[in-house]
Amino acid sequence: MVSTSDPVGRSVMKLYLASGLVVAILMMLVGLAMRMSQAQWLSMPPEIFYELLTLHGAGMIIALLICAMGGLWFLMRRRITLSAPLAVAAWALIILGVVGVVISAVFGNYAGLYTFLYPLPFMGNWHGWATGVFLIGMMLINTGWMIWCFQMLGAVFRAYGGLRGAMGWNFVWRPKKFAAAGHKPPPPEAFPALVAGVDGLLTGMAGMLLGIALLVRWIDPRVLIDPLWAKNFTYFYMHAIANLIIYMLAAFIYVGLSYATKREYHTSKVFVIGWWSSLVFILTNYFHHLYMDVSAQPQILQYFGELSSYLTAIPVTAVTVFGALMLVWRSRTRWTLGAVFMYSGLIGWVVGGVGAEIDASVPFNVHLHNTLWVPAHFHTYLLGGCLLFILGWVFLLLESRSEHSTSKLVRWLIFTLSFGGMMVFLSGFYFGGATGVPRRYATQPPPGPLIAQFATIGAIIMLVGFTLAFFEGLRLRSNFSADRMLWPQDLKDKVS
Repeated sequence: MVSTSDPVGRSVMKLYLASGLVVAILMMLVGLAMRMSQAQWLSMPPEIFYELLTLHGAGMIIALLICAMGGLWFLMRRRITLSAPLAVAAWALIILGVVGVVISAVFGNYAGLYTFLYPLPFMGNWHGWATGVFLIGMMLINTGWMIWCFQMLGAVFRAYGGLRGAMGWNFVWRPKKFAAAGHKPPPPEAFPALVAGVDGLLTGMAGMLLGIALLVRWIDPRVLIDPLWAKNFTYFYMHAIANLIIYMLAAFIYVGLSYATKREYHTSKVFVIGWWSSLVFILTNYFHHLYMDVSAQPQILQYFGELSSYLTAIPVTAVTVFGALMLVWRSRTRWTLGAVFMYSGLIGWVVGGVGAEIDASVPFNVHLHNTLWVPAHFHTYLLGGCLLFILGWVFLLLESRSEHSTSKLVRWLIFTLSFGGMMVFLSGFYFGGATGVPRRYATQPPPGPLIAQFATIGAIIMLVGFTLAFFEGLRLRSNFSADRMLWPQDLKDKVS
């Protein structure tokens, strides 16, 4: 087992977190520019808007994914052996891919959107080479992701006795024999690592196959691809990646809130079974994006997609969210900025999940799916959930080593501005979707511009809050105490 106080592990985590947050900040500024354009406060040609939309979509998902990968890697390195050079190699491939995506959009004017849904990448007015650079960039990102998944999955299997042990199979079905043998189930954070490894590899292979097919089509335009095949593979890959970010960051909750509340988030049978179901549902709930293809593929898949979409919410609610609430209940939690960010992220996860469930319902889907309702729900759980989990984790680490603490006034000022502004910003998407404002439109019909104006004000307020949080983080970092240990070591001694 690698010591949690080793500087190499911390350096790798910082590398991932810092680079991911830098990209996220840049993408938020890009998003603000697009919202200002829709509000008619900023003049932006449509072709520029769609280039930025492509860059923003790909960049934001990859940024949050990088943060989740670095944090989960560090948490698992506390317990099992993980190679730092291999993690850095995976990071380098991802960053190289991000550079390719930026070049294709900024210099090649590529605007085929981050899902690169066939045949759109080959139908635009951008430079032909930009399509190839974008696809190669996305494949490099996928290669780095799969290397990370291979490393994580292999280490989890070695540490916990193969697939059965990592899944806690005997812990659930043969508890007496399991306990008599002196075995212990994997810790809570091991289950996000297992699910990310398995589902990440499966969907990553699909993404790689799709990428190769599209590259061949780019090289030789005479090659034709079945659009329905491409659509299934595209959403199987991209939808799972977006979902896995949230599930990977659940590890931050299991460890971070345990530290904040001084209570243990333990592995239970309900917890394990919940993660078993997530292992399946993450792979199958993408079918709700294919309701309009009901006449082109078996109808049972659409029914299965709707059922799977609803069942996905059960383990999330029953295991992670409810468990987090129980950790905090009567715990006398010290509400530091890190704890506030992490706990409030649960709100974004739940609200965004409810919005997704509504969209997955066929009667609502036919009215909402091509409106701003879709960016409403995924912005909520990515921005209002994932980003807040990441910021909570960063501030918990800073607060654990700093000699100073954040004053109550500054703490609640930051939270009110960032979270309050975020709610106004996100409400613009929901109101726009409910009133039928279409998504992916550079110029929106009424009442789109008016709604975008209020949303833009909310976004600016939110960014002011995040800016204050940044400077508060610098202040905490400048007052580090050399004799204070990085807290996961203490936590490990407490709960192991």
